[in-house]
Amino acid sequence: MEKYCISIIIPNYNHASFLERRLETVFEQTLQNFEVILLDDCSTDQSREILSKYKKHPKTSHCIFNKKNIGSPFKQWEKGIKLAKGDFIWIAEADDFCESNFLEETIKPLMNDDKITVSYCQSSRANFRGVITGNWITHTNQFSSKIFNQDFTMHGNVFIEKFLIHKNVIPNVSAVIFRKSHLEKILPLSYEPYQKYNADWYYYVQLLCNSKVAFISKSLNHFRYHENSVISRAGGESGWIKIFKMELKVRKKMVEYLEKCKPSNLEEIKFQSEIGNKKLYYLIAKGFVKENKHFKGISTMLNKPDILKKILKYSIKHILK
Repeated sequence: MEKYCISIIIPNYNHASFLERRLETVFEQTLQNFEVILLDDCSTDQSREILSKYKKHPKTSHCIFNKKNIGSPFKQWEKGIKLAKGDFIWIAEADDFCESNFLEETIKPLMNDDKITVSYCQSSRANFRGVITGNWITHTNQFSSKIFNQDFTMHGNVFIEKFLIHKNVIPNVSAVIFRKSHLEKILPLSYEPYQKYNADWYYYVQLLCNSKVAFISKSLNHFRYHENSVISRAGGESGWIKIFKMELKVRKKMVEYLEKCKPSNLEEIKFQSEIGNKKLYYLIAKGFVKENKHFKGISTMLNKPDILKKILKYSIKHILK
């Protein structure tokens, strides 16, 4: 069986409008040592017709159409990983697109250092029409360090402590190349209902504990930002509260995993995680107050006196408006 350097997994569900551009930017990569695995989760648009055209492409090793919608991109990821023959994995989401040298540039750190498990590049923001409207470097503006302005390689434990435990600083999986041998170690991929919007964040923590990460500052990936965003799908202001609660659960799961993985800086990571938890508890209480559910917002913080004091002040100001 032929050994591929990179396995490119393209999971799709109802992204017919974007598929042609996604597929062309994959097949036209300057680095051509790859296979393509096409996975469709029972789309109801024209996706099947488009994907079928590429089924016989010499680079396509699999083109699978689910007979029943499984409803989870993460389950599709796992299917693709199990089918992959390559040493490295690129999960190229069907609605994104990239520069022709994405593979060539992003894989270099992985080829040069076998301790690196995740290599990713910066992403630009693209709208529904594919027009570049900004850059995801703003996603890391909260950190005082200007490290994301330049390429770097970092120990995964340090990366988790300084950045990843605070938020998912890898906002789009299409920007990432994984070392397959490490991805296989975390199979089956964890997927709980509260991980619906952030399971990838947990996988990055699993992969980077006691390993290394590489970042390329060039915006080689273009992350399409839809109007039907995660927040709107979750349901407005109440949707924010729901997502914050889900994030608290996944953060707890991260710490539980790290306690088993035992990074040398575990206690500092846990300290930083608790800072993030407190911010989320405050945002949840604040969300209730904004919905005029003052009692609920205050009562949920009764066992957290430092947050309770802040939310009482905020509630009074909200009432007096």
